[in-house]
Amino acid sequence: MKKWNNIISILGIATCLIAAFLMAFGEPIIGANHTGIATVVCITGLGLITTGNKISVTGKKQEKL
Repeated sequence: MKKWNNIISILGIATCLIAAFLMAFGEPIIGANHTGIATVVCITGLGLITTGNKISVTGKKQEKL
């Protein structure tokens, strides 16, 4: 179970880094309205990081019982 938590957290961090790249250099890739797409990608990455942390906290509580 801990392995999946780390994978989800790493995926979230990678998603946030992609969002930062799109925010900085996204105009030639996506177009003039690149900030909205980068914001959505960043929020998705933050959600993945939070999910990975929440699963790890819940998993630890379940193991103690």
